[in-house]
Amino acid sequence: MAGRNRALPVPGCESYNFNKGYASTSEDKPCIFLSHISIDKAVVQDIADYIMEKADIDVYLDIYDDALQHAVHSENSEEITALIERGIASSSHAMCLISEETIKSWWVPYELGYAKRSGKEISSLKLKGSVDLPDFLKIGTLIHGTKSLNEYIWIGI
Repeated sequence: MAGRNRALPVPGCESYNFNKGYASTSEDKPCIFLSHISIDKAVVQDIADYIMEKADIDVYLDIYDDALQHAVHSENSEEITALIERGIASSSHAMCLISEETIKSWWVPYELGYAKRSGKEISSLKLKGSVDLPDFLKIGTLIHGTKSLNEYIWIGI
């Protein structure tokens, strides 16, 4: 069995409003909120697929949250913030995917701060490139490459 993306609606539910697309945090299965800059979405999708397929761990990947994407396109800042917070609340962990582009994001620090304040375990996965980490990313688990990711998802979670 594979994990699932909790940003997707649950099959069999008639409407998004009914199920909100989110699983409860009371589930036994862990869920990793994947914090990233949108320019990295292709590599983030690959990492999400890897985590779901190899470790049977759920993820929350915002690019599949229809309500969030609608809020982004309509530039509704309050709704964007509320939906991001709901995605984090439905997760047990938060993982920052770090590239040279990540430092240009205003949302990544917000998401990680909210996750930390919510008591979520924070980890950071360095993607290709050389990036000096800000101090707030040094407080969690630092993941370098596939071997380190495997150790984290099989042993750390």
